[in-house]
Amino acid sequence: MLKPVNKNDLSQISLTGLRAIVLISMLMTAPRSLEEIRKTFIELNIMEESNSDDILRIDLNTIKSMGFEISRSSSKTDYKYVLLKHPFVMKISDEELYVLKRAYKKVKANADIVTLIKYDNLFRKIANFISDNEMKEKFIGISALKSFDTELLNELLADVKQERILEVLYRKPGAKVDSKKKIVAQDLVYNNDKIYLYGYNLDSEDSVVFNFQRIRAILSRSLKKEGIDKKVTKIKFHLRSFGLDSIEPGEEILESGKNGFIVEGSYHNEFLAIQRILSFGARCTVLEPLDFRNKIIAKLRDMRAVYDSKSSC
Repeated sequence: MLKPVNKNDLSQISLTGLRAIVLISMLMTAPRSLEEIRKTFIELNIMEESNSDDILRIDLNTIKSMGFEISRSSSKTDYKYVLLKHPFVMKISDEELYVLKRAYKKVKANADIVTLIKYDNLFRKIANFISDNEMKEKFIGISALKSFDTELLNELLADVKQERILEVLYRKPGAKVDSKKKIVAQDLVYNNDKIYLYGYNLDSEDSVVFNFQRIRAILSRSLKKEGIDKKVTKIKFHLRSFGLDSIEPGEEILESGKNGFIVEGSYHNEFLAIQRILSFGARCTVLEPLDFRNKIIAKLRDMRAVYDSKSSC
């Protein structure tokens, strides 16, 4: 916060230069009228009340000569001066952009939503200092969240943290109309360039997974009621040739040996558990529960049958 200046300390500082710095700061935060600028200058003790507005116009011309482009004060701008361009710009080459893309690709592979939002904010802040509009769009385009509503993402993160009950308007794949769902928000996950909201459906009493892009609106929010337990699908499996960096939240190594690891995973529903087990390929053997093991075997047989039918064509 700026504080009034003691003029006795200004023997080595130009008041004109100080007013220019304050003026730049004011215009970079919002359009300003001549009266707003004058009032601020007087409050900061860098202009006398008896001084005319000509001093302010001189100050505006001073920063224009430094490379700032400022609109005229007119009815179109609500009689305020608007900063159109400033000299604090960056130039980024295609080669530099390529290097940044490669680095970010590694980051987003294991990043959570919170981290991705932070990177998205950073990209957009830096983009404000890129003069070339085409390069600015390319720079923002690096973000994995470029096409996502980050404001809604932040809201849902708060919902998940407090396990709020949400009434969600959702459009199912292939559906022509939206449907209302009442869920307990449990997790928000980024996976394969998509974001999913995991929750517990209070009507069907089962876990659900919503594609974030298909959420039309959050109709209401309320605090979670007591007695609603978070249901998960627990699977114990054996992994061979497994990298410890592949462990995901909700998974725990129970035993380790020469032949691999015994892992127990907790998943929001059975569908996600099946997808996770299949992602390991032949390196994974389901140990328990037995009914889930049989479902994986049946799934693999179905996949093999489809493959064989296509191969014979």
